[in-house]
Amino acid sequence: MSQAKDKFIILRKVKYGESDLIIHAISPQGEKLSFIARGALKSKKRFGGGILEPTHFVNFIYKQSSEEGRMHVLQEATLINDFPGIRQDYDHLEFALHVLDCVGKVSQEGDKHSDFLFNLLGHTLKSIEAAQDVLVLKMHFYLRFMLQQGVIQPEPWMGPFLKTNLADTNTLIPHRQIVDEELNNVENMVRHYIAHAVV
Repeated sequence: MSQAKDKFIILRKVKYGESDLIIHAISPQGEKLSFIARGALKSKKRFGGGILEPTHFVNFIYKQSSEEGRMHVLQEATLINDFPGIRQDYDHLEFALHVLDCVGKVSQEGDKHSDFLFNLLGHTLKSIEAAQDVLVLKMHFYLRFMLQQGVIQPEPWMGPFLKTNLADTNTLIPHRQIVDEELNNVENMVRHYIAHAVV
């Protein structure tokens, strides 16, 4: 096993055995990787302070598995950004976890050509912190996500959302009526897509 270092956004964590954690994370190239963090629930020195939490942007030092499908061994983790504003209320946090789920369902191991997926996730998490209207941001994310996945074709009503950067989502609040009219249909489309995503 050779040692490697990279930045990741944590998508999911699962308790494994008495003290280990399995971590699923996405790299800046858009590749989903799985790590085993041995003794993570006991080691305050290597993984203390709640570093290994979904939504966290982190630096990992790890031993690379030489076998395809095997987990990498996480040795050290340092926090870059925990996006504290996400946890300001339940609606913001719930949406952040839903975004992780969407990205986690379509990202793939071995895919090093989906940096747009990592960037979309990072920009969305940052935007959730400042979002004045979570439903407007939800529509903004859904349309960007589905367009990137090649699932939808742009329609005239989508124009403002597709032309606006995620960082400027709050400027779309005047379009709330469109959100009220279309969000339910778009959300059903997204849920159906990620439920049937072949990974």
